[in-house]
Amino acid sequence: MPRQVFLGILPTMLSSQTLIVPAKNKGAPPRVQKTVLLVTSGTLLGLEFPVDKDIFVIGVGQNADLRLEDLAVSRRHCQIQVDEQGYSIIDLESTNGTFVNGVRISSAFLNPGAEISVGNTKLVFSPLQEARELQISPSDAFGVVVGHSVAMRRVFYIAETYAPTDAPIMITGETGTGKEVIAEEIHRHSSRASKPFVVIDCAALAKDLIESELFGHVKGAFTGAASDRPGAFEYANGGTVFLDEIGDLAPELQPKLLRVLENREIRKVGTNAVQKIDVRIVCATNRRMDIEVNEGRFREDLFYRLCVVNIELPPLRKRIEDIPLLARKFVNELHGTSALEDIVDFDAAMEVLGRHAWPGNVRELRNLIDRAFYSPSRPIDLTLSLSLGRIGQQPNVFSESDRSGLGGVAIGERPFKEEKAELIDNFERKYIIKLLKRNDGNVSQSAREAGIERAYLQRLIKKCGIKN
Repeated sequence: MPRQVFLGILPTMLSSQTLIVPAKNKGAPPRVQKTVLLVTSGTLLGLEFPVDKDIFVIGVGQNADLRLEDLAVSRRHCQIQVDEQGYSIIDLESTNGTFVNGVRISSAFLNPGAEISVGNTKLVFSPLQEARELQISPSDAFGVVVGHSVAMRRVFYIAETYAPTDAPIMITGETGTGKEVIAEEIHRHSSRASKPFVVIDCAALAKDLIESELFGHVKGAFTGAASDRPGAFEYANGGTVFLDEIGDLAPELQPKLLRVLENREIRKVGTNAVQKIDVRIVCATNRRMDIEVNEGRFREDLFYRLCVVNIELPPLRKRIEDIPLLARKFVNELHGTSALEDIVDFDAAMEVLGRHAWPGNVRELRNLIDRAFYSPSRPIDLTLSLSLGRIGQQPNVFSESDRSGLGGVAIGERPFKEEKAELIDNFERKYIIKLLKRNDGNVSQSAREAGIERAYLQRLIKKCGIKN
């Protein structure tokens, strides 16, 4: 809750530029200084707000953690988040921008005393003398998902805490970070584990079929509906529905999904009769849903019903220390427990892999391990596989043979969804690199030429890890 403070004298600022506090003992969770935001101008002048959540949203929206009354502020304007590196602020592609010490930012670390400007409101970021622990799991695994980095152990803590409940969970993160894998583990760790786990890919279904896929249809509902058919929600009754790529859900279906969440009932296509259902919803997306809400492409009320709990999976480049653990896991899974003996200088290879950007994240690492073992040469040098399948080094994504589409990797020998996602990732990255090069790096000009929104192009650039 906010409280009135005297603004003539601000609390003493910490002299250190870091807000990380040394752990009490080895292996203990990281500790950070508690902080507050002091409002120094605007309608809430003189109030103080504790930043008491790992992700703290500022905006005019009803569900913002710091709700401002400022016409120049977006619904979800920016957010402050804390992790093992300290506090940072991220602009959520707001209309009028977020400024730190007078400089417009997309993201920035916050030092003690930093002045944050959003619309006509100014806030001072003020650490307190108290510290708090970041909540992390003592385990380095959640089912089949592994990682001993702090970032992943924080993910495991959230998953362990909320998997046994019926809370709707939204899993966010870049393509290839393992969203579907952790969604399935959440189901396995829930009381619904013995019931169905039904996956719906919202991006892969035709718009005219997705309502039938979700809710089912009755005979004669449309051409080709020769008999009654249950949808995903009916089939999963008692279990879990996993809505992958929820950000691609058609606008006309969003209110219908909201009714399912609110009333726990479905209506099949072609009938007005309603049917009660009992399902848990877990969803995932690689989109920034706060931006989708800000720009009106996704209903705010539906977002908050789906995102009761948010699990954000970190990209592999932010958990480099997990690469050796993951590599051993993939070698064992794909080629057996003795396969590690075929790798030359495993530790040296891990150092090289740790310097890679990993635009394809964990999926890219898994594919690299798999690809390396198909090489006829022994012993295996994992670092040589880094150059295969890299965009800009292949003459054509689709060669004359339908078995060599990804830098020599066979097509049709892995799950359809996995190969499709990799092809799309590679296409997007290659297309954007050429587009930006042709326009001398001018994002606005490139977006106009490509016929897409500038904000969408910026998201693609960030997603693909393309540097200036």
